Amino acid sequence: MRARIVPVVITLALSLAAGCKSRVPEAGAPAVTPAPSPVPVAPAAPEAAAGCADQPEVRMYLFAWNSQAGLALATGGKQAVAGSLMCQRKVNLRAIREDNTDTMQSLMVAFAEELKGGAAQPKKGAHFIAVMGDGSATILKGLNDRLKRFGPEYTAAVIGSAGYSRGEDKFMGPPAWRANPEKARGGLVAGVLRDGDWNIAMKWLGDHKILNNPDETTYDPEALNWVAAPDYIDAAQKYIAGFCTELKNVKTGKREKHCVDGVVTWTPGDVLVTEKRGGLVNLASTREYRTQMPQVIIGNRKWMAANRPLVTGMLSAIFEAGGQIKEGKGGKAGDEVLQKAAAASAVIYGEQDAAYWAKYFHVRSEKDKQGLTVELGGSAVNDLADNVELFGLKPGSLDLFNATYSVFGNMVKSQYPELLPAFDPAAEVLDTSYLKELLAAPSPTGGK
Repeated sequence: MRARIVPVVITLALSLAAGCKSRVPEAGAPAVTPAPSPVPVAPAAPEAAAGCADQPEVRMYLFAWNSQAGLALATGGKQAVAGSLMCQRKVNLRAIREDNTDTMQSLMVAFAEELKGGAAQPKKGAHFIAVMGDGSATILKGLNDRLKRFGPEYTAAVIGSAGYSRGEDKFMGPPAWRANPEKARGGLVAGVLRDGDWNIAMKWLGDHKILNNPDETTYDPEALNWVAAPDYIDAAQKYIAGFCTELKNVKTGKREKHCVDGVVTWTPGDVLVTEKRGGLVNLASTREYRTQMPQVIIGNRKWMAANRPLVTGMLSAIFEAGGQIKEGKGGKAGDEVLQKAAAASAVIYGEQDAAYWAKYFHVRSEKDKQGLTVELGGSAVNDLADNVELFGLKPGSLDLFNATYSVFGNMVKSQYPELLPAFDPAAEVLDTSYLKELLAAPSPTGGK
C-alpha cells in the first residue's frame, strides 16, 4: 500500500463540538470463547459480594475507561452489589475488563451461538460489549458479518452510551512535531490501527495535510508510519521501551531500522508514558475533538428483544449514576460520588486505586520524567439527556453518533479499502427503541 492523503472531511463532524480497536475477522469464523487479555494485577481493594445473584447474569466486556464511571457507580464492583442501582432494577450485571476488541467480537459470537442453540440465558460469551463510537463502524462490520450466519435477528446493535472521552485519548509526539507538524513526516508511531486513538492521529494529519502510510510493514519518509499494537497499553509500552523494527523504505527499497517516536493511547497509557520515559507532548486529543469519541454499548438484538426490562433497567441505572456524578460536580457531595465511582472502577479494571481513577477523571497538567508539561486524563459521563443529544432523538436535532460513525468509517475505508471496502449505515446498526422507551416513561426507574 502506498501512502495516502487523509480525508479533510474528518474536520466536518468534529467541528460540531468546537477502537476501532479491531481487525475485521473473516465471515464465518468459528465461534470460540477466548481467554481474556492479560491485565495488571489488582491492588488491595475490597470487593463486595454480588447483591442480586438470584437474577440472570448479564455480562458486559469493556475497556478500562473513565467514560464508564457512571456504569461503575451503578454496578458497585465487578458484579452488581447489594443496594446498587443495577440490583434495584434486578439487573445482575457483571462488568469484565477486556482491552482487545478481537476478543470482544469472539465473545459476542460465542454468545449468539449458544443463544441460537436454544439457551435463553447463555452462559458463554458476552451479552454486551462497550467500545469507542468512532471505531464502531469497523468493529460492527466484522462482528455482524460473523453473526449474520445465525440469522439477521442475532446481529449486534448500538443501544446507548455511558460517556465520552474528553481529553484522555490522544496522539502524543515529540515537541518538535507540535512546533512544526511537517517534522512528523518520516515519524514512527505505535498504536492500535483503525482504533479511536488512531483516528485522532488521522484527524491531525488531515488538518496539517500530511500523508499517512497505512502499511505497517513499510517505511515512507514523506508520511507518518505505524507500528501495530494489540492494545493501547502495549502501544505505550513500545514507546517506553524504545521499540525498534526493520522496515522496507518505499523510496529506496532498502530495509532500515526505525524506532518508535510517538504513540496513540489513553489513560492509563498516557500516564505510563509520562512517568516511565517522558519526552512526548499532546499533539491532539479528545479535549479538542469533543464529540469524536462517545463510549457505545453494543448488544445482541435477539436477546435484547426477549429481555427488554433488563436492557432498559441496565441503561437507566447507568444514566441515573451518570446524572449523580454530573450533578455533584465541584462540590463535596460530588467528590464523594466520584470517589465511590472511582473505587468501583479500580475493582472492575483491576488496576490502580480509587484515588487514581478519580484524579484522572478530569484533565490534569503534570510534568513528565523529562520535565515537559503534559495534559493527562479527562472523561465525561452521560445521562439520558446526553443520549438524546448524541443519537439525535429530538426532532430536527443533529445525529452526532451518525456523524462520527460515518466520518471515521469512511476514513478507515479510504486508508484500508481492501480490508474495509464497505460498512453498514449507522441506521442499520443502531437501535434507539430502548432509549425511546425510557423517554416515554420518565420515572426514578426510567433514568430521568
